[in-house]
Amino acid sequence: MPMIRVRDKHQITLPKEVVLNLHLKPDSYIEYLLTPEGVLMRPVTIKRDKPSIFQYSGYTKKRKQHCFASAQEADQFISDLRDEWDR
Repeated sequence: MPMIRVRDKHQITLPKEVVLNLHLKPDSYIEYLLTPEGVLMRPVTIKRDKPSIFQYSGYTKKRKQHCFASAQEADQFISDLRDEWDR
């Protein structure tokens, strides 16, 4: 049976097999249930009123996401988003 190591601050890294099987992506949520046999985990969908910052990061040809030319451009974009959220 594969094992997962618990690191500082009780953090774990899920094996690739688990991530693929549960269709997890950055900013995903997992709910858990403690049972007498161990822990049951399953992905959950959280409806957000505000978009996740992850949707604005990086660039992939497949998804054609926005790509920032500089860190300053990304900072300005994030600042503008925060201003919209505060309204």
